[in-house]
Amino acid sequence: MLSSLPGHRHLIRELVARDIRSRYVGSVAGLFWSILNPALQLALYTLVFSLVLEVRFGTEASTGVFALNLFAALLPWMAIQEGVVRSARTFIENANIIKKQRFPLETLPFSVLVSAVVHQLLGTAVFLVVLAVAQLGDFRFLVLIFPLFAVQILMTYGLAALAASLNVFFRDVAQLLGVLFMLFFWVTPIVYPRSRAPEPYQFLLSLNPLTHMVEAYRFAFLGAPEPSVWGLLYWGVLSLGFYRLGRFVLDRTRNQLVDLL
Repeated sequence: MLSSLPGHRHLIRELVARDIRSRYVGSVAGLFWSILNPALQLALYTLVFSLVLEVRFGTEASTGVFALNLFAALLPWMAIQEGVVRSARTFIENANIIKKQRFPLETLPFSVLVSAVVHQLLGTAVFLVVLAVAQLGDFRFLVLIFPLFAVQILMTYGLAALAASLNVFFRDVAQLLGVLFMLFFWVTPIVYPRSRAPEPYQFLLSLNPLTHMVEAYRFAFLGAPEPSVWGLLYWGVLSLGFYRLGRFVLDRTRNQLVDLL
């Protein structure tokens, strides 16, 4: 699937532009909502978990440090959630153009993924400015963002293609994904450090590949805590597996998908 995408770059660019326009048409704030939404979530989680429940990251008992650790993990999480959940309906929502001509199906979930990545990049730019102004970031490891970003896209694209394909056959998949992501949010150390989890749950958190992803992003932005090398390899291998599974399912069901739409 990845090898065929460069040949459809103009189509992908138009699909992404159409998606972004349709989301913000008639909106006064426009694309600013892509920054405002994660900022509101950041404020809410910081209020509840840092000020009320007094959850802390590391030895620094600071609400600001909590917010930075939260935001570093929240940005990639939101991009993955948006890319996969919204992709589940992309074949059904574009059934009219898929049926009218020979259409490269792989471009649809990828365009949704790119749209989610655009929002992540905007949030990341704001986050980097905040780190620089507050002088709290550790930019020595910032270069690690590029390989992390590549693995994240690989995993998201595979899951997005898988969700889009399966949802044509089983229309409950889109609804189920919302529940699964809500569950995975709480079993991923986003609003709490993994060290705060009770010992019996440490192994469960280690099995979650997104645990290693958010810890790696925190290390890239903040320089701590140092992620597990084996955990990163585990996440990378699973991401490749998700991509290959999504490619396999889409390729095997391509003709049936068009007939069922």
